[in-house]
Amino acid sequence: MRIRTIHMARIKPECLEAYKEYHRHVWPELEAVYRQAGFTELSCFLNDKLLLIYLEYDEARYVASRDWLDRNEFQLKWQALMKPMSDPDFTKLDFEEVYRMEGQQ
Repeated sequence: MRIRTIHMARIKPECLEAYKEYHRHVWPELEAVYRQAGFTELSCFLNDKLLLIYLEYDEARYVASRDWLDRNEFQLKWQALMKPMSDPDFTKLDFEEVYRMEGQQ
């Protein structure tokens, strides 16, 4: 089953430019890790300090690889770089998709 979801977080104001710069140069190895874990789409959107992360993934592949992903060196290094940029006073929000109009076929 294909899952689509959105996560919302907030980036510290002093980290916005660094966050954007990192995402201009996402490591190919990290993208390969995400693809192997079942992610087919991953987009990050900023509005001032608010961050939306849109994900599409194959649920079975993701569940099967979740432990591997949590231990993957590229994933761990990337998350270690990103975590200090997140505003700790903002509670991350996760959104469940309840409707989607599909495009024309």
